[in-house]
Amino acid sequence: MPKKRSFDVVLDTSALIAYLTNEPEAEHVAGLKSKAALPFMALTELYYLVYREKGKAGADKIFSTVRSWGLPVIHSTDQILYKAGQLKAIYKLGIADSFVAATALINQVPLATKDPDYDVLVPALSLIKLQIKTIN
Repeated sequence: MPKKRSFDVVLDTSALIAYLTNEPEAEHVAGLKSKAALPFMALTELYYLVYREKGKAGADKIFSTVRSWGLPVIHSTDQILYKAGQLKAIYKLGIADSFVAATALINQVPLATKDPDYDVLVPALSLIKLQIKTIN
């Protein structure tokens, strides 16, 4: 009997940032957290982005905060690796986006994101679209 998934949605880096920086979408992401999983690549990208802006101490702190939520982290498998490679080759996504999308696709769950780059994968990939900030 297949093991039941412990999550119903995958969070993209943009969803994590929206939550952590209390953007308007933070409440929506908060509602998804209890049923979410984190692709290893979203955590890697988050760490890198914070490191670039706030240095190692800031990145370590954010990483610890996110890991304290106790959400499952989905690491790469051969299936995810192959799918990410296909997505990168066919749709010209960035490598991080390719791994995040592959994680959601292989696990057959929606991806919560603000990133419009994933739009090319609809309808194969179900998206929970978070609002993008607009500058007036």
